Amino acid sequence: MKLSISKENPFGVKEQIKRQLRVLVASGELVPGQSLPSAKDMATFLNVNRNTVSQAYKELASEGLLEIVVGSGTYVTEGQMLEQTKELKEVLGDSVEKAEALGFSLEQICDFFLTHLSQYGTNPKGRSVLVVECNEGSIEDISKTIQKELGVETAGVLIQTLEENPAKISHYLEGKDLIVCGFNHLEDFRRIVPEPSLEAVGVLLNTDLRIMNEMMQLPPGTHVGITCANQRSTESWYKNTFLSRGTTLTKIYAGPDNPSELQKMLEECDLIYASKYVYERIRQLTGPHQRVIEVEFTIDPTSIDLIRERLRMH
Repeated sequence: MKLSISKENPFGVKEQIKRQLRVLVASGELVPGQSLPSAKDMATFLNVNRNTVSQAYKELASEGLLEIVVGSGTYVTEGQMLEQTKELKEVLGDSVEKAEALGFSLEQICDFFLTHLSQYGTNPKGRSVLVVECNEGSIEDISKTIQKELGVETAGVLIQTLEENPAKISHYLEGKDLIVCGFNHLEDFRRIVPEPSLEAVGVLLNTDLRIMNEMMQLPPGTHVGITCANQRSTESWYKNTFLSRGTTLTKIYAGPDNPSELQKMLEECDLIYASKYVYERIRQLTGPHQRVIEVEFTIDPTSIDLIRERLRMH
């Protein structure tokens, strides 16, 4: 049985397994009644997570392609998929032949097909997304945007919660179709869960360009305070995105959960950038000589397009 996993493939590991098994059944290489390797053996062969293989088997069983017999194994069902896909195979075969006759290479045909496939996919409504971020406010904002733009269900979990107890990740992933992280936390998530059973994508968060330009015009050595919902989100959002280029400024990063740095910021900084999650609180703590600028973040539209595309592929 010829299965392989490629890091270059645009589909996640689970989807690669499912798609290759469908092809093997449709081509007749896997015949009705034939048994498949156990999830453990298949995972070892492919060098992937056992749970990923198990989930792929379960989803193919729900489609009617496989049958899972407890205590016995996993088997190919009675070939209804062969009849259902026979005409589709002929259509695709004809299309590839015509494209090759026009001078396109197989690589170009595949690339074009994968690039445009999302335009013909099913509507993502009814799907469910897990949002992973470092503060509740950003989880809520990202979730609302995804719900509004795509009509999907969302649930959220703090990256800190997963770091404290990564064994619970399966609980949070149950019933979900995709994981969405703020881009600054995507690598954090992958360190916690090296081989999640679902694909994880990062979203870019934009801020007001006027604020960024104003910050870049500040005199060198200006003491600037930067604060968000907590110390983790303050450093993640601001250091990696919005204020990373302000190298000539003296910056104090202080979340409300870091009282010593917060007090230092309030004492030393005449200008403070505060996310909308803490703006009112910080404004009440500052004096009349201090200026507090509210900062809002929005999801980049291309990130929404990416989420839509990935949901259609799963």
